Amino acid sequence: MRSDELRIERLLEHLKQHQAGKHARNTVKEGLLASRAVIDSLIDLLEEPSSTPCARKIDIS
Repeated sequence: MRSDELRIERLLEHLKQHQAGKHARNTVKEGLLASRAVIDSLIDLLEEPSSTPCARKIDIS
């Protein structure tokens, strides 16, 4: 009977470790996706034509 209890304990420990690893991977993926979304937004913002007037140098010669 003790052998079965050890197997169950090992199985439960393995499941705990697997779940922790899975959560860690998902957290990293979510962080990377959020970073990508911010970078994509900045790129879109920089690529949009400026709607505010800007000063330009006019060469008179």
